[in-house]
Amino acid sequence: MNQPELIAAAKKGDVELVKKLIRDGANLNETNKNGVTALIAAAEKDYEEIAEFLVKQGADLNIETKMGGTALNRAAGTGNIKLIKYFLDQGAVIGDLALIAAARQDELKAVELLVEAGADVDARQRWGHTALMLAAKEGHTEIVKYLIDKGAKIALRDRNNDTAMMIAMENDQNEIANILKRAGAKAEVKPQKDPLTGEIEHDDDIEVTEDIDELVSEEEEVIDDITLDEE
Repeated sequence: MNQPELIAAAKKGDVELVKKLIRDGANLNETNKNGVTALIAAAEKDYEEIAEFLVKQGADLNIETKMGGTALNRAAGTGNIKLIKYFLDQGAVIGDLALIAAARQDELKAVELLVEAGADVDARQRWGHTALMLAAKEGHTEIVKYLIDKGAKIALRDRNNDTAMMIAMENDQNEIANILKRAGAKAEVKPQKDPLTGEIEHDDDIEVTEDIDELVSEEEEVIDDITLDEE
């Protein structure tokens, strides 16, 4: 894909070329077709010098890609504490995806920093997934514990009507399922589609069991659609 020259230079980590292009009048906030800026590209690659230089030159910290990504989200996803702190100090808006990105990638320190800075522990991405749901799916035990301790709502459901508990069980994350149970989550049998009508049972028909051990070892086909908004 053809990239604007400044974005291409930032993505390659070419500090001198980035500086030259800026001196020559390159648009700091130019985007590619997905909405990525040079700053977002630098943050994604952990190029701290380039990222800080672009911000000092006036790059907009809060430009979002078409899918909602920002420079802060990228730094959160890589767990770059230095960049996260720098972006926040320079006025970056936390938004919904930064915490989710950090939780999905098992970046506990980044998760802690973002929550302390005011991130919404129940923020959702486009499929309705929260940081807790993604951490549960991936088996990130310490992040699950931390988010619960910080008040994350365990009963929230995504667009598939799944809770963090259901997601944990579907992905054989038994330890996390037990952590969620101790926090008050109910073990549910996921509604099945009627083979004739294709319809899914209503929420009222979901079977709830008090014994998680009855469910955590069951195997079933899982559709893996838990994805963070990306370009």
